[in-house]
Amino acid sequence: MRDRVRVAVVGLGQWGQHHVRALASLPGADLVGVVDRKAATARALAHRYGTRGYLDHRDLLGAVDAAVIAVPTALHYAVARDFLEAGAHVLVEKPMTTTLDEAEALTALAGARDRVLLVGHIERFKPAVQRLFPLVRAPLAVQVRRVRPYDVTRTMDVGVVMDLMIHDIDIVQALVPGRIEEVHAIGVRVHNSHEDLAVAQLRLNTGCLVTLTASRVAATKAVDLEVTMADRAVHLDFLHQTLTVRHYRGETQRIKVEAQETLRLELSHFLACVRGEAQPLVSGADGLRAMRLAAMVLDRMVEIAPPVRV
Repeated sequence: MRDRVRVAVVGLGQWGQHHVRALASLPGADLVGVVDRKAATARALAHRYGTRGYLDHRDLLGAVDAAVIAVPTALHYAVARDFLEAGAHVLVEKPMTTTLDEAEALTALAGARDRVLLVGHIERFKPAVQRLFPLVRAPLAVQVRRVRPYDVTRTMDVGVVMDLMIHDIDIVQALVPGRIEEVHAIGVRVHNSHEDLAVAQLRLNTGCLVTLTASRVAATKAVDLEVTMADRAVHLDFLHQTLTVRHYRGETQRIKVEAQETLRLELSHFLACVRGEAQPLVSGADGLRAMRLAAMVLDRMVEIAPPVRV
């Protein structure tokens, strides 16, 4: 593998454009193309970052080492499959596919072709999240809140469970040992045909209780996580990248983690995986596991209200 990885970005919506910007600034990446069905968008991004614009991702098959897939969720499977079959490594945004069958097929294909399949659960790459892991031991309870205001510019082709809560499902599954035995959930539709607000409770065989709250119709943005243990509690503020450790019989420790752009960290990791220098932090198997639990949450969800008309 050459030192500079030939990479393309497919899908130039809001998040895809961030991928293009970040990749163009990474010394290990050779941005050879950007793809979007809107010709003006592809042309403008290609001109801005000194690359070529395409309308069809298939024009790049065989010409890249890796691809970042940021198209709408319904297209993830087909586009990622095409690149994997052509021998390219793939970073696919979350949720990795629309269905579990598609996620299983992509994971199996990546394994059969010996290609990297990294799923874009970007929160795992936050330095404060990485700092959290060694602080957690035998958790009794975990509470996660991820809420943000309604944004008409965001693509909302899935509900808030697959859109936002799945980030925290992935983190919890990596952080908390044990087997999930009970799942309860409630959701509310506000602006869309899918749920815009959801609360889920998970009970593990260890006795640990996990509560997840996600909303895309909140008044303000907030993302935090609290872990309760027998001797201490740890609070993580995602937005300010700070950790607070309160020892019940001792001191309170505040840890400030150096701010870094998480997308650059994720993409740098992807390039390292492509070069064989690292193993995926969030593999296809991890993405599939998160999707399975998210599907279970949706399956158990009750009392979904009809859309509110204002």
